[in-house]
Amino acid sequence: MSTFFEKNWFKLALGAILIAMIASFAYKLWVNSSEPDQRLTAMKQSPSFQLQDLDGKTVASADTDGKVRLVYFFYSFCPDVCMPTTFLLTQVQDALKKKELFGTKSEIISITVDPNRDTPAVLKEFGSKFESKPDPSGWMFLRGEEGKTHKLAEDFGIMVIKEKDGNFSHSNAILLVDKKGKLRNYYDASNPELDADHIVKDVVTLSKEK
Repeated sequence: MSTFFEKNWFKLALGAILIAMIASFAYKLWVNSSEPDQRLTAMKQSPSFQLQDLDGKTVASADTDGKVRLVYFFYSFCPDVCMPTTFLLTQVQDALKKKELFGTKSEIISITVDPNRDTPAVLKEFGSKFESKPDPSGWMFLRGEEGKTHKLAEDFGIMVIKEKDGNFSHSNAILLVDKKGKLRNYYDASNPELDADHIVKDVVTLSKEK
């Protein structure tokens, strides 16, 4: 038996790689072609939180129940991904407004992982940089203690690592949470194929659920 594997290890390894590639392709094909109710199957209950908005008011996760939520962990001093991802969310905001879902049946929640530098004033300035500014009627920027915020991100499935220079490495994902607080999807915001229409379509689907 060992002689067989020794002689054929390369073919066996190549076969395993090919099988893995085919399985990966089949999964991606299923994800892209499956019906929304299959693709958006609930993963788990999203973690609860109590954070502060830019006016210092406490906002609890339960306060947002009844709406479809897009949750994004970011920080304003981010040198790369946070600005373009927030711009993408402004496009989502505009599309949801056109469908009359923004603020009434859906919300965007941006949570800073850098509360020591991201003061309310800094976050307001950050929001003002976009042509289509975040509308507080349906978009909240939230802050909390750094340790608790990082734990919350981890509970959502988002990696956050503080670097020596004071910046943060973090998973650049937008989280989709349904009206009952169930986590329904992770969007890889660094994927150039992700656009606002894709996200909005899913928000519309979940907004119709009872």
